[in-house]
This record gives sequence, C-alpha cells and structure tokens, in this order.
Amino acid sequence: MIGSSQRETLYCEVCGSEIRGPAYRAEVDGVEMTLCPSCYYKLSKSGRARLVRRRSERRVRRPRRPRIEMYDIVGDYDERIRSAREAKGWSTAVLAQKLRISESMLKKIESGKMKPTIDLARRMEKLLGIELLVPTEFEDEEYTAPPPGGLTLGDIVVVRRDED
Repeated sequence: MIGSSQRETLYCEVCGSEIRGPAYRAEVDGVEMTLCPSCYYKLSKSGRARLVRRRSERRVRRPRRPRIEMYDIVGDYDERIRSAREAKGWSTAVLAQKLRISESMLKKIESGKMKPTIDLARRMEKLLGIELLVPTEFEDEEYTAPPPGGLTLGDIVVVRRDED
C-alpha cells in the first residue's frame, strides 16, 4: 500500500480514476501497477492481483547450504517385515492388501529378492511399527552462496567472445 499523504495526485492504472485514500502497488497478470482500493479489491478477490512489497518491506533470507537428505533401507529389512507381520498375526495376503501391493511383490520383499521403494518402506514402517529407513545426509560440495548483493546475470552466464 502506498501512503496517501503524498502530494502528487495518483491515478488508478486500471480504471483511470483519481485515487483518494490509500493506493495499492500490486502485480496484475505479471505487470506492476498502482490501483485504487476498488480495483485492487476486485482483482485480488479474483486472484489476478497480489500486493507488491517495497524493497524495505521484503524479508531478507540468509542463503543456506542445501541439506540433501536421502534414505537407505536397512540390510535386514526382509526379516524385520516378516517378523512384524507374523507378530501382528497377519498373512501375506492381508498385509499386501493393507499396503495396496500384490501378494507376490510382498513375498519377493520378504524373501530379500526385492527392495521396497522409499514410499513403500515408509508405509510399512507406519503400518507395522518398525524402522526400515536410515537417513543418509551429505552436503552438496559444489554449492556456493550467492554474493551479498544478490546474483546478477554476469554471475551466471559465461560470455564467449570470438576474436577476429
């Protein structure tokens, strides 16, 4: 919102009327515009306008090194799944139905011939109350934090010049 105490007269860039009272600086369909309260209300209600913050209002985020979290499935997953299923008194057919997978797939997993996907392992953990996933963390060594003023095109693009 732009202060109404400014001396210059502002006009709505949508309807063209003089703005009396607060003026809104908003992005409408990708274009930054000054709007009267009426136009801002109508366009924001339809989802076409969103308020634009001034630089002083923007939140400053500190760049962090990305932490990539990956999971490994424990080595004795087949034994853990089988013993947990048997402890609950379920057959392979019952567990397969609860997991929404085929019984033959469950039998392959329980025999150690096939590893479950991360998603399936999570569902098994929740359903059977066991631990199958172990987090493996590492940091991306190629990542460098952007300069304090932000990135520029020159920081990203390498210009090749043909010499005559």
